[in-house]
Amino acid sequence: MESRLAGALAVLTAASLWATLGLFAKALYAEGAAFEAIVAIRAGGAFLMMLFFVLLTGRTRKLKVQVSELRYLVPIGVICIGAFYLLYFYTIQESTVGTASILLYSSPAFVVVLARIFLKEALSLIRISALFMTAIGIFLVVGAYDLSTLEVRPVVVLTGLAAGLSYGLYSIIGKPLSGRLPSFVIVTYILGVGSVVLTLFALPKLHTLVGLSAGAYALLGTTMLVHTVLTYALYTFGLQRLEAGQAAILAAVEPVVAVALGVVLLGEELTWIKVLGGVLVLGGAALAQVRFRKPRPVETVR
Repeated sequence: MESRLAGALAVLTAASLWATLGLFAKALYAEGAAFEAIVAIRAGGAFLMMLFFVLLTGRTRKLKVQVSELRYLVPIGVICIGAFYLLYFYTIQESTVGTASILLYSSPAFVVVLARIFLKEALSLIRISALFMTAIGIFLVVGAYDLSTLEVRPVVVLTGLAAGLSYGLYSIIGKPLSGRLPSFVIVTYILGVGSVVLTLFALPKLHTLVGLSAGAYALLGTTMLVHTVLTYALYTFGLQRLEAGQAAILAAVEPVVAVALGVVLLGEELTWIKVLGGVLVLGGAALAQVRFRKPRPVETVR
C-alpha cells in the first residue's frame, strides 16, 4: 500500500511539474528566445545530463545496443522528441498554456486508433466512447462551435493535435523495446537523437539565446534538469509501483494544473465551455486507459 502511495505521489508530482513548463516557455518568449532554440537547448542539456549520470554510475557498457533496436530508437528520437518538442512549444507560443496542454491530451485518442492499426488491439465500445469524448472536448476548448470567435487559429489547433500524435506515437513505436532495454538507455538515445534534430532545426535561431538575463538562463537550466530529467525519474519511479493505466490517469492532472496556473499567473480567460471541454478531454484520456488485461508498462519522456 505504501509503495503504491509513493508511486502515485511521484506521478502526481511529475505531472504537476510538467504543467509549469508552459509558464517557463512564456517567460522565455517574453525575453526574445525563439521556441526552436529553447527546445534544442532543453533536449541537448538533458541528453548531456543523462550521459553524465551513465558515466557517474559506471553503466556505459549498457549503452551498447543492437542495430535492430536502433531501428526503433532513432524514429522515437526524431518523432517523439524532435517533432513533439517543436510542435508543443510552438502551440504554447501561439495559444494559451491551458489550451496547449489540453490539446496535448488528445494523445490517448491517437494511441487507441494507432494501437488498433499497428498492434491489432481491440477497439471496444469504451475506447470508441473515449475518442468521441476527446473530440468533443477539443471542439469546445478551442471554440470551434463559433468560427468567428475561434480560440486559436486552425493551424495552431493542428499543431497542438500533432503534438498529441507525436507524443502518443512513443507508446506505439516504443512497444517492441518495452522490457528489452533499461529505461535510462532508451531515454539517453532518444534525447541524443532528438537533440541533434532540434539543433539542426534551430541553427538560424540559436542567436536568440545570446544576451538573455540571468533569470532566463536559470529558466533554461530548469527545463533541462527539472522538466526533463527529474520528472522522467519521478514518472519512472511511479510506473514501477503502479499499472501504466493508473499512472496515465493520475498524470491527467497536468492540464488541470496548467489551466489553473495560466488563469492565476497569466490572466488567461476561463469560460464554463472551456471547463466542460477540458473535463471531456480528461475523461476521454482516462477512459482510453481502461484495459481488460494488464499491459506491460511503457515509459515516456516529456
